[in-house]
Amino acid sequence: MDTREELLEFAIENFTKFGSKRFSMDELAQSLGISKKTLYKHFGSKEELVTESLRFFLEKIRSNVDNYMLENPNEDQPLSTIIFIYKQGLMVLQEMSPSFLYGLDKYYPKASELYSEFKKDIVWNIVCPLLNKAQTMGQVRQGVKVKLVCMLFLSRMEDTVYSNSSLFDEYSIQELLEHIIINNLRGILTLDYLKTCPLEK
Repeated sequence: MDTREELLEFAIENFTKFGSKRFSMDELAQSLGISKKTLYKHFGSKEELVTESLRFFLEKIRSNVDNYMLENPNEDQPLSTIIFIYKQGLMVLQEMSPSFLYGLDKYYPKASELYSEFKKDIVWNIVCPLLNKAQTMGQVRQGVKVKLVCMLFLSRMEDTVYSNSSLFDEYSIQELLEHIIINNLRGILTLDYLKTCPLEK
């Protein structure tokens, strides 16, 4: 394990797979083939490692979203960008143990706050403006309260998918995307837009 980046990547891969509390520093050091003392030279505590590896992970996700938006401006179809973002979110959650997020809330407050701020950034700085744009363009009904839409269902996707431990086993990413996000978006569209340009699947 030559670089700090590689260490962070390996750490977050195991934390998200086994849970942030369950996967110990001893196990991490053993898996890396280094001593725990060496590990602590890079990170002063396990909470620091959990937080920094999560930061590394979330920055990669944000970068993927930013790159998509640069390559696919979707000027006339802002809702397509929203669908892409939540599809990426579902793919991440599918690979993540629910115990990872629960462990952040219970044991690692700094990391939990980091995750919370990341969600807020995505919802309020990207998704909400895209919904507002769609409303201005006549795609979303004028009476719809965009902020309320974001609060009620666009901010809480992990709560929905982790409410049943077998959802990802029983349904595909596309089916979950359709029922959690796309159907809700269809419900706020203008009839004219829905007739001429239904949401992409």
